[in-house]
Amino acid sequence: GKTTTIAKIASKFKVEEKAKVAFLTSDTYRIAAVEQLRTYANILGIPLKVVYNIDEMEQSRREFADYDIIFVDTAGRSHRNKHQRDDIEGLIKAIPEKEREIYLVLSATTKYRDLITITEAYSEMVGYNLIFTKLDETSSVGNLFNIRMLTNAPLSYATFGQDVPDDIDRIDPQSIAKQLLRGH
Repeated sequence: GKTTTIAKIASKFKVEEKAKVAFLTSDTYRIAAVEQLRTYANILGIPLKVVYNIDEMEQSRREFADYDIIFVDTAGRSHRNKHQRDDIEGLIKAIPEKEREIYLVLSATTKYRDLITITEAYSEMVGYNLIFTKLDETSSVGNLFNIRMLTNAPLSYATFGQDVPDDIDRIDPQSIAKQLLRGH
């Protein structure tokens, strides 16, 4: 969900806003993660670099300094593993705060208690915006608002299918509220 989501957002910026876009990925943990993002990069005609450490992150940032937006895909690691969270935090903090926007990608199908645990684990490291995936796989959308209220993090995007770039949009709180009131 996370890599597909980043490809959807990058596609919208490249196609709709004619932005000069690049990809960086540190997701060398999951089998075929780099190849998945490389496929999207090739389709979109944008560069992709794999970074393994903070030095490579800083070097790649300088290399892509003339780009409008650099999307960084980090490994989806366990929120319970402090070492893995520290690795992600190091990469994030290699980018000056004024130059970065951080998005925590959460599945709308995740149990509320688990969403609380995940958001609390990452709130210790940095502020973030929320992206919810898999809205097409649940009828329980109240967690979006509950997590928004709990974290005070802005709601940004929601995904509702696998099609790149189509199945993503900015979260519309009014439409979600209407869905809640209708009970589906």
